[in-house]
Amino acid sequence: MSKVSRRFLDKRLEKYIFDLFTSAVHNLSHPSNIDSFLADLLSPVEKIMLVKRLAIAIMISKGYTYDEIDHTLKVSRPTIMTVSRVLKYGHKNGYLKVIDQLLKDQRREAIFDKIEEILIALSPPKLYRSPTYERKRRIGKELFIRKKLRESI
Repeated sequence: MSKVSRRFLDKRLEKYIFDLFTSAVHNLSHPSNIDSFLADLLSPVEKIMLVKRLAIAIMISKGYTYDEIDHTLKVSRPTIMTVSRVLKYGHKNGYLKVIDQLLKDQRREAIFDKIEEILIALSPPKLYRSPTYERKRRIGKELFIRKKLRESI
């Protein structure tokens, strides 16, 4: 687990540094730049901690039980309760804003997948083992995998 130094910073200095950090992240325009910055900044353990907290928040907002979250993500009850408390009583609603955006994106993807599923079903049958048959089969498999992944989140 990551540890914070016992030597405290002045609150004004801490806020100033945090503002610099958020400004730096905000100014990174390309996703690959953000990935590179976070890869250099965070240790592997810190990355896992952040990813698990976001996953906990998403699962709570989707109605998963603590047992399901614990079993899926291998996290402790206090961690789940902490994220849940921040979701319910957080002052800035940061988790909620991110989760709402992620769920909107997920719904948008589900709509496009449904359209693609209908188009596949409506397309005429293809000759077995022909290139068009293989393409239709591949698209159907990819669509199935995307739907399963989305359901598991």
